[in-house]
Amino acid sequence: MPQEARRRTAVVMIVLACALTGAPAVWAQTGPRPFGGNHWTPAPPAGQRPAGTAGTGTRLGDLAADWALTQLGKPYTWAAAGPRAYDCSGLTMRAWQRAGVGLSHWTGTQWTSGPKISLDAVRRGDLLFFGHRGRDPAAIRHVGIYIGGGLMVHAPRTGDVVRVASIWRPHLVGVVRPRDRAAV
Repeated sequence: MPQEARRRTAVVMIVLACALTGAPAVWAQTGPRPFGGNHWTPAPPAGQRPAGTAGTGTRLGDLAADWALTQLGKPYTWAAAGPRAYDCSGLTMRAWQRAGVGLSHWTGTQWTSGPKISLDAVRRGDLLFFGHRGRDPAAIRHVGIYIGGGLMVHAPRTGDVVRVASIWRPHLVGVVRPRDRAAV
């Protein structure tokens, strides 16, 4: 097995094990942060953390989260939707496509892809949205997929790779649980 494939497999196993046990997996993130510094915010007190952990997602949410974790280490490329590179909404679109739910390739329309979920009810596979000006779809700038234990998998920005990160960062706008429009 090539070294890169072994590394990705090891990272996925570490992240899944941490999510199952509730242990923090921040140290399991892939690669260095390209611009230096730490822009992530610390987690809130225990009483304000989401209850969702690995295995508590919906069946489709688990499928989407599990598939997204197989893409760790692939580069961020603006407007990319795989299989070699992703932007944030391209990764979430493909992950939910693997679960049988169609999403568009834009964070603004993904924001409207299902019901809004409170942070204390977040489950694996739910989409986490980040922006600077409230809940206006045009102002949402980033999306990630919740994987449990206060962590998400996302494609952060140019020069970075698909990685696991804490959901506790500035500008969390809200959570959406995508649904199959045909089933509604």
